[in-house]
Amino acid sequence: MKRILSASLGLIVAAGLPAYGVSPNQYNNGRAQDQAQAQAQPGQLPMAPAPMPVPMNQLGQAAGLAQPQIQTAQQPENYDAVAIPDWAKAWKHYHWEEALAAWKAKDALFCDARSKSEYDQGHIPGAIPLPVGEFDKYYKMYESKIKHARLLITYCHGVGCQLSNKVAQKLYNDKHFRNVGAFFGGWPEWQQHNMPVETGGVPQPR
Repeated sequence: MKRILSASLGLIVAAGLPAYGVSPNQYNNGRAQDQAQAQAQPGQLPMAPAPMPVPMNQLGQAAGLAQPQIQTAQQPENYDAVAIPDWAKAWKHYHWEEALAAWKAKDALFCDARSKSEYDQGHIPGAIPLPVGEFDKYYKMYESKIKHARLLITYCHGVGCQLSNKVAQKLYNDKHFRNVGAFFGGWPEWQQHNMPVETGGVPQPR
């Protein structure tokens, strides 16, 4: 009886396998390969290789989708909120609106406290170079222009930079000017507002 059932079952399996697109020979060969892998790695089941990940941009391109452009908006720096050091409180500190108004009215001589090479690369139009490390040299060069200026406004790298205050200190303490002030937003804030820029060349002394 058992032999009859086994033979019947074998016939059923052999007859049913082609319905799934697999012949008895293919089925037996597959079983043999699985058994060989199981013997080579006891306790482990054969696993199909993992598919290679496809980058998201390639998936989007394959689907015909536009790829979003992610941009990080840079927030404007609030230069007016920066604290003024105690040693620099003797002279005025210009906010953006005040510095801009003075520049437009041509009431002020802007003094660039950065290095001369940085001045050459770009500066506020009409400004003179007055780098703190070469103060005496450039002060003598522009002494007449400095003395005839209605307002003297120093500037540098903005927040975290005290070069403008150091040049203002020299003008205030050493040269005894009382019309001096520092534009604390400086060169970064000037650029932040997309203002005109001059490069190269030094203004002629007068």
